[in-house]
Amino acid sequence: MKVLVYFPRKKVDIFFEGAMLESIIKRACRNNEVTIIDKINKDVDIANFINLNAASTLAIRNAIGLSIPTILWMFWANNDNQARIIEVKKDGSEYIPNSRLDVINMMDGVVVPTNEGRLILRKLGVKIPVFVIPGAVGVSRLDKLKTNKVDIFRRYFRIADDKKYTISVMNVRARHELEQLNVLAGMMPEYNFYALISAGTSTLDRLRLRALNKLTSKNLIVSELVPEDVYRSGLIGASFFINLGFEKMNVMTLYEPMYLKVPLIMNKKTVFSEIINSEKAVLVNNAEEAAMAMDGKDFAALSEKGYAYTQKVNKDSFMEAIMNLFNKIYTRLLK
Repeated sequence: MKVLVYFPRKKVDIFFEGAMLESIIKRACRNNEVTIIDKINKDVDIANFINLNAASTLAIRNAIGLSIPTILWMFWANNDNQARIIEVKKDGSEYIPNSRLDVINMMDGVVVPTNEGRLILRKLGVKIPVFVIPGAVGVSRLDKLKTNKVDIFRRYFRIADDKKYTISVMNVRARHELEQLNVLAGMMPEYNFYALISAGTSTLDRLRLRALNKLTSKNLIVSELVPEDVYRSGLIGASFFINLGFEKMNVMTLYEPMYLKVPLIMNKKTVFSEIINSEKAVLVNNAEEAAMAMDGKDFAALSEKGYAYTQKVNKDSFMEAIMNLFNKIYTRLLK
């Protein structure tokens, strides 16, 4: 079997959601002695795509012309500006731009992490088969960093040893999420709130990032994405991992704080209930409810339940599920 994992992108110095997904799909192939192909050609058996930029769209059309099964991965990396497919309207409703939807419906299948993701795609106009695979990421690097005596995140942002802080990750277009985080920061001055933003290299995205930064409270620090070890060091020491947006939280970002038992505060609209529910996180409607939770909620039992999930659904089970899917598709090709 020969598998293409196609994820063209401009910025390669930050290892974020799309790159994490690409890495784990390729690792699953290598562990099963499946040949990984870098470019579309007639020898490819299955072509996987993580984004729908111009290069990916062209490659998808070429693959379809060669009768190669084409698979798109969605709800894994939508925070990532390089992999973003689903957009959000001002009222919080999600949509897929028509040009992207047309390309998706030309393909052979979509892979999502939950059954709810499948239902959402149907409502958004996706008509092709949708496969469900519970996802995870590797955690060996986290385990190594936990033994590091140097707190890289605190040194990177020059945070005092006794200062408590929270972490949020979002796309540069998630203005509502940052506005809610800004309200929360104003209510909780004893914490620093770090919002790590995935933005593109375009002038428009730079202007968006600058505008977001101007809106923030003094204790809300808006930053572009940081190197992966800095980020993970920050997760290890964080008091909370917070998402107050509308968009469905992506598995590649959510899994690590769950594994580290970092208390989760999430907008009810952002979670997949198959992954996160009220037994694993505090689910809120707004910043005011989040502040109340930070002030008086005991998160220990919730964090333990989140950690338990990562013991059942992990990197190995994810890679096994990936290969099971590929083998099913490949077997059909041979018939």
